[in-house]
Amino acid sequence: MRTRGLALPATAFLALLVSAAGVSAERPLIPVPPDLLTQAELTGFRKTETYDEVLAFLTRLERLSPYLRVSFIGPSEEGRRIPVVVASKEKLFEPGERYKSGKPVVLVLNSIHAGEVDGTDATLMLLRDIALTNRLDLLDGVTLVTVVIYNVDGHARLSAYNRPNQNGPEEMGFRTNARGLDLNRDFVKADAKETRALLALADAWKPDLFVDDHVTDGADFQAVLTVSYANEPVTPKPIGSWLKAIVPKVLADVAEAGFAAGAAYVDFLDAGDPLKGFDSSVFAPRYSTGYFPLRSVPSILVETHALKPFGDRVRSNEVFLRSLLERTGRSAKDLLAAREKARAGARMAPPGSPVIVAAVGDPACPESVDFPTYEWTEAVSPVTGRPVVRYDRTKKKTIRIPSLEHAKAAVTIPRPAAYLIPAGWGNVEDRLKAHGIRYEKLPTARTLAVGTYRASGAVFGKTSYQGRVRVEAKIARAIETRAIPASSLYVPLDTELASVAIALLEPESPDSLFAWGELSSCLEEKEYMDTRVLDPLAEEMLANDPKLKAEWEEKLADPKFASDARARHRFFYRKTPWFDETVGLVPVFRLDAPLSVSTPPAAAPASGGGPG
Repeated sequence: MRTRGLALPATAFLALLVSAAGVSAERPLIPVPPDLLTQAELTGFRKTETYDEVLAFLTRLERLSPYLRVSFIGPSEEGRRIPVVVASKEKLFEPGERYKSGKPVVLVLNSIHAGEVDGTDATLMLLRDIALTNRLDLLDGVTLVTVVIYNVDGHARLSAYNRPNQNGPEEMGFRTNARGLDLNRDFVKADAKETRALLALADAWKPDLFVDDHVTDGADFQAVLTVSYANEPVTPKPIGSWLKAIVPKVLADVAEAGFAAGAAYVDFLDAGDPLKGFDSSVFAPRYSTGYFPLRSVPSILVETHALKPFGDRVRSNEVFLRSLLERTGRSAKDLLAAREKARAGARMAPPGSPVIVAAVGDPACPESVDFPTYEWTEAVSPVTGRPVVRYDRTKKKTIRIPSLEHAKAAVTIPRPAAYLIPAGWGNVEDRLKAHGIRYEKLPTARTLAVGTYRASGAVFGKTSYQGRVRVEAKIARAIETRAIPASSLYVPLDTELASVAIALLEPESPDSLFAWGELSSCLEEKEYMDTRVLDPLAEEMLANDPKLKAEWEEKLADPKFASDARARHRFFYRKTPWFDETVGLVPVFRLDAPLSVSTPPAAAPASGGGPG
């Protein structure tokens, strides 16, 4: 660890000074002592804190201020503790006490991609100003909970050769965790220890606003800081309206502080032609800012621009957070009302009502936006031999381009009243626990009419992605009477986490457990009928069933089928009683009405096979 310039006794003296000074807005600001300067500040924004230095810095802040409490979640995959700081003017540091203040809780996440450290340094500076009571007013209207470094293992993997497209610091961490998982692709499948720790934190604190600090690259433009948030259908309308009222004002504060800011996530539809615009309409729930809206939490993605100087990025990030806390505090009543309206909507939506589980940007409804960028030309890359865009930062220009900020439904399903997960799928139960989704276990076996999903034509990813092989399939819905074993899981949807459960369990949801390959064993055949057994059986079937014989002859007229020995075999095998009828049956069943778990009913209404 690098040494600091101020001994502990001086810090202790400063604590007395802070206590004596009080929190009057009239008094002059308390000067920042050397041991409360970040490594970024001490080195002219050439360096960032190591993991150990962050912990030491937070320890000094906690000793200094009665308004800060340092705790830890985790551990990470490599066993490191993940530091969390709670800042509360009422000194309410436990999740169970949060409602005593009546204030919204703001959860800020930093370094989910460990090399993207701007949020970590900005947060340290912000907490330092609170600890010195220079900006204690930031806690007048909110309680702040911040994960100072989330991807602690990636942060510890310091190198000058991480993040090749980023302009400083000199050394930074690595994008993924120790298992090679991108934590910002893990929010639904929750494979990583870090993800499960963060979900537990969110379940305990139930934040009212979520912010995820990142650093972006890929294009060149004038803004130092851009922000985005998911629109409908990902974000419920009440909290979307609150965001639209607050975020532009915060961005104006950033611009007033001297940092160019933008209100869109720069994701070009065609990287070779910026004039075609960009798509910022939808965030899948694998991402933090697509996941937290499912919990009815307004969620903001902050992206400082990697090509800008590190110092400008950190300072602009700090200004953004400071302004957001101020304006959220002033609008706390509206935020809490919007949150409650969204949560009530999640709890009380009637079974059968349409739910959009997959959406895409709608090119029919673009917004026209001003995009401050630079003059560009097209060149040919000597490496790839393909056209690339080269920007000239000496020539600023603003272009008017379309932005896909509205989405249209790709898959709509009828909302169930509940789900049933057959016993034996403990991996699904693990995920329900990780997300804090309520469920009960059936004490006895039942025979019930349920809505089923049957998958066919499965197509698996050609390569692994995030350590998994994803799968797509055609899903057929039906009503079937099935034996439901004891200890099967009953998952009611009369809860504010209904949208999370739907995203997790509906197989056509893009980040469902089915799509991530968690349930792929349901697609596999485990038995095989030898041709020596099937041949005489097939001959007998053809002789006794004219319809089957006609169907067989029609299939043989297709040369592709006729030349495919496996397809011919399966044609007959699937029609025998020996074929496993559960192949393709997704282990998730739907109910259109609540089920009494303790007292078996005479009959239970089943799900329809509605749109999907």
